[in-house]
Amino acid sequence: MEDFFKKIYKELQGSKKILTAVLTDIESEEISQNLLGEMFLFDEEGFIEFSSEKLENELEKFFLNEDIKNQILAVGEAKNADSQLKEFNLDSNNKLEFFLEPVVNQPHLTVFGAGHIAEPLVKICSLLDFSITVVDDREEFLNFDRFPTADQLLRLPYKDYFTSARIRENDYLVIVTRGHQHDYQVLKEVIDSQASYIGMIGSSRKIKTVYDQLIKDGINEEKLARVHAPIGLDIGSETPAEIAVAIAAEIVAVRRDR
Repeated sequence: MEDFFKKIYKELQGSKKILTAVLTDIESEEISQNLLGEMFLFDEEGFIEFSSEKLENELEKFFLNEDIKNQILAVGEAKNADSQLKEFNLDSNNKLEFFLEPVVNQPHLTVFGAGHIAEPLVKICSLLDFSITVVDDREEFLNFDRFPTADQLLRLPYKDYFTSARIRENDYLVIVTRGHQHDYQVLKEVIDSQASYIGMIGSSRKIKTVYDQLIKDGINEEKLARVHAPIGLDIGSETPAEIAVAIAAEIVAVRRDR
């Protein structure tokens, strides 16, 4: 069981949507009553993790049925997903009841660029219940003295970040790198992602330069329209801290569908 909860923790660290289920009732002559209280989890792709080998041996064959799997996943996919008791007729001879609990994953902020705006932005967003990663290729800028509230600091070229990163719906992406070529590189990688928020800093001229490059690459203007650029709400901000407040406010507005 300990490994099962470690698996849940690992899935959440990867910002996955997961659904846990506790077996609360069994009406069957072939499924052992000793399995009451056992658990399993589904991730957003339908992969299953069982809390014990015995549970897996007795139930796995039923979860190969796509209809049953989809019924379970539908609980976690509802917009206001909540816990519920649900019965499943596995077949004519086997009925199970589960307590299903969607596990809410923490929103994740990735800041590309560790400059003067990133520093106050990370401080602010750490108070807003975001897990935070900062990506930059400069050792002198990327350290926990400057970003004590960040969860992860990744010092590597931006293009290398995307060799293993997987961007999901609960990701919020802020592009505040030191030059338009880096902005272009990052935006090109994330423009087709499922991220809830993509924002890029820059003057109108810089933004146009980046967009023109992406259009030449075949990115259409409809996709570019989802990018918040210039980034942040218009509050008349001038200092790095004020710009960070404007960015954080815009992220909150998107997160709360305002």
